[in-house]
Amino acid sequence: MNAPTAPTTQPTITCDACQAAVPIGSKRVGDSLSCSGCKALIVITRSRVKGELPVARRTAGLDGQERQSVVDTLRRIQLRRLGRSTQHVSLYPNWAVFVAGVQFYLAGILAGENLRALGLEREGRRLRTLGVVSYVVLAALVLAELIWLGDTIPRWVNLVVLGGIPLLMALYFTNAQARPTEAAREAGASPPPWCSRC
Repeated sequence: MNAPTAPTTQPTITCDACQAAVPIGSKRVGDSLSCSGCKALIVITRSRVKGELPVARRTAGLDGQERQSVVDTLRRIQLRRLGRSTQHVSLYPNWAVFVAGVQFYLAGILAGENLRALGLEREGRRLRTLGVVSYVVLAALVLAELIWLGDTIPRWVNLVVLGGIPLLMALYFTNAQARPTEAAREAGASPPPWCSRC
């Protein structure tokens, strides 16, 4: 008498858009498929599949949208790993980086220090350098404009330029360090000691 065989379950993956369980058939890690309900594109990763997953293989011939989905998925995985590995560090909050944009070289320095605390030494050094150099260059250009063209340019234009440059630079520096620092904060990274309510 033959022993009963355990039923094999069809591996499925959950659609991010409609939360439906989509069978993956013979597809493997790195492949993509469309949700049968909402037609959203799903990239298969090992952690998202329920059931037995076929062995991974090289994925050639992906179109542009599929390649971008794979890149986005890998970036999310990298950010989660970065967050878990840096949960012990103290980071300046995003609002402090943005407010420092009034003197925007400070925003560059704070954003750079956040990235350096996460182990992104080169990116942090680049932001700090960019903050200081751009401040010196833009301050010299604004000063030259006021000296040589101050009488010909309306006052409101000068006010817009003087207010707009720090705002744009603050937005840039805040955004440049936002994703990795948010991943670290979600994993438990703390604000600096002086910022108990951040």
